[in-house]
Amino acid sequence: MEDQRVAITERPAGDTSVISIVGRLDATSSAAASLALEQSISQGKHAIILDLSDLAYTSSSGLRVFLVALKQMRKAGGEVLIARPTPHVMEVFAIAGFDRIIPIYESVDEALAAAEKA
Repeated sequence: MEDQRVAITERPAGDTSVISIVGRLDATSSAAASLALEQSISQGKHAIILDLSDLAYTSSSGLRVFLVALKQMRKAGGEVLIARPTPHVMEVFAIAGFDRIIPIYESVDEALAAAEKA
C-alpha cells in the first residue's frame, strides 16, 4: 500500500506478519498505515512485527496508529513488536514512552524469535 509519503509492505512469517513502513508517517499518511495494520490484524495473526528500519519520521498521528494496533492485537490475545527503528523514530518512542509499552528489537529475526515464544 502506498501514499505519497509512505510505503507499506507486508510479508507473512508463519503466524506472524512482518510489516515494513518506509518513508514518513504523519497526518496525511497515517490512514494508509492504519488500514494496512487493520487488515493484518483481521487475518488473526499471533503477532505483528513493524520493521521501521526505513521509517524516517513519525508524528503523533503515526504514534496513534501504533497504539491502536497494539490495543487491538492485545485484545485479540496477540502482540505488536517493533524491529529496527531509526534513531529519530526511537527518540520519538522514548519521549512518548512507547519504549516501555511496545517491545523493541534490534532486528526482525530477534523480533520473530520473541514472537514465537509469546
